[in-house]
Amino acid sequence: MKKNIITLILSASLLFFLLAGCASVKVYMDPSNVTRPQTDINPYQSAISYLYYGIGYVFELANEDDYAMEYYNVAVKYSYAPGPIYKQIAYLYGLKGDAPGMKGIIEKGLAEDPYNTDILIMAGRIKLDTGELDDAKTLFERVIKIDPLISDAYFYLGVIAFKRDDADTAESLFNKNVALSPDTAASYYNIGLLYAGKENYDKAIKNFELAVEKDPLYLKAYTALAGVYEITGDIKSALRIYGDYLQLKPDDTVAMKDVADMYYRSRDYDSAIRTYAQILKINADDKDTLYSLGMTYLKAGRDNEALDTLAIVEKLKPDNIMVKYYMGISYEEQKLYDKAIEKFNEITKIDKKFINAYYHLGYIYGELKQLGHAIDIFKEKLRENPDSEDFYGVLAAAYHDNDQFKEAVEVYKNALKKFPASEKLHFNLAIAYDKLKDFDNSIAQFKEVLKLNPKNADADNYIGYTYADLGTNLDEAYAMVKRALEVEKDNGYFMDSLGWVYYKKGDYTAALEALFKASGVIEKERGKGDPTVYEHIGDTYAKMNQPDKAADFYEKSINLGPESKDAVLKKLEDIKKAR
Repeated sequence: MKKNIITLILSASLLFFLLAGCASVKVYMDPSNVTRPQTDINPYQSAISYLYYGIGYVFELANEDDYAMEYYNVAVKYSYAPGPIYKQIAYLYGLKGDAPGMKGIIEKGLAEDPYNTDILIMAGRIKLDTGELDDAKTLFERVIKIDPLISDAYFYLGVIAFKRDDADTAESLFNKNVALSPDTAASYYNIGLLYAGKENYDKAIKNFELAVEKDPLYLKAYTALAGVYEITGDIKSALRIYGDYLQLKPDDTVAMKDVADMYYRSRDYDSAIRTYAQILKINADDKDTLYSLGMTYLKAGRDNEALDTLAIVEKLKPDNIMVKYYMGISYEEQKLYDKAIEKFNEITKIDKKFINAYYHLGYIYGELKQLGHAIDIFKEKLRENPDSEDFYGVLAAAYHDNDQFKEAVEVYKNALKKFPASEKLHFNLAIAYDKLKDFDNSIAQFKEVLKLNPKNADADNYIGYTYADLGTNLDEAYAMVKRALEVEKDNGYFMDSLGWVYYKKGDYTAALEALFKASGVIEKERGKGDPTVYEHIGDTYAKMNQPDKAADFYEKSINLGPESKDAVLKKLEDIKKAR
């Protein structure tokens, strides 16, 4: 039936095609003028354009897009206002996934019909997506000059203002968009994003809620609303928001995945696992969800279930490095070192430069007391990759773990000849010097790190702690540790350094305050204390002539296995003898 209609239209088109010889020459409009100029219109020319457009539309209905585009392209040649036809052609390019073709046809439509607001908006969106904000702004402003009631133009101008951090202008434009299209959920959503970006969470929540009210199935609004609640620490409300959405669309796996990920981030691994399992009941071969489930099992310490799940993903994605990597880590944590080595070796066959695999191999060989073997492997890898900073690093790390600090220093020094601006190499060389008790060179290297990155809090802390330990430059030590804490205010180890500086200055009350704060932070993060912090607390109580408390903290330190265990044992014995 469709074929017969097309045949009839094609037959009729011959008559109009013959009339095309009478067509007047088309004059393109002046793009600087927003009012379409008057022109003499040849009715036959317009009829030919409508005819070819009609043929193209029939082909489009028949899913014959290539033929449709051919006829649309003929139609624009005869049209006095070809914008709508170019819009239709652009739509077909979009269906084909041909972004360059779509962009080209929109630009052509813009050149030939700068009065069509649809084409102007499409062209503006392309400019917006490519970051050409000035050009995009000009196009959207032109739309408003042509028709000040087109709400989308205000919306996209608001986006441009938003991208330029002009919050007041963006808010004003979004409000105009809402006034013209009060039922548009996207407008409220974007105003909500604006307020969220300004950390005005109350107004952000209000606008996201309005977006949900306008479109109860607008998942982006639910996600943003839940995200604000999560940022503010109200996980219960965030989950309630997703619950409201899932009541409307109970099988929406995208929303379910968001919920599971939220459980994961909040460390509620059991709930995350249950939610991932629900998704897999709907789509058993969802590789991403299987991977997330496997990772959650790992975090929950359920290594066997993690391995079983990741093994399924590995079959679906046999060359996926990250799946093999986490399987290797799981084997490593279970001390199944042969299987772990097998996995990490599989990774290096797929990607010879996946450096994390080599670091894990180094760790495992260290656990197996075979670091000499690891060093031989890494020497060979460095010979194969002499211009790779990473392979210098992994060899030096193996020497470091084997207590061969002089050799590690030489590797780092050789690496720095090739990579003199490497913050990481200077930092690790500083630590190697520290292990050799070459504190002058260690501090010098940490200062090189700070020249490269003045915000490197670890370098500031290392220098400050070293000075404190040596009992020198205590004012400078204090300033450097305080600067480190300005960058990472909740770092328990930096707090310990501050406490140690106070201790060395003789301010034992301030020392205890800082050390107990450090201990609390570390215990919360690790689930257990730190032996060095406990030793420092013991030292402080000893100086304050409180031997019982000092002994308690020395015992806590010893139970956790400090590096200087013999020294702490001696302190404990001395305290007991003195009591």
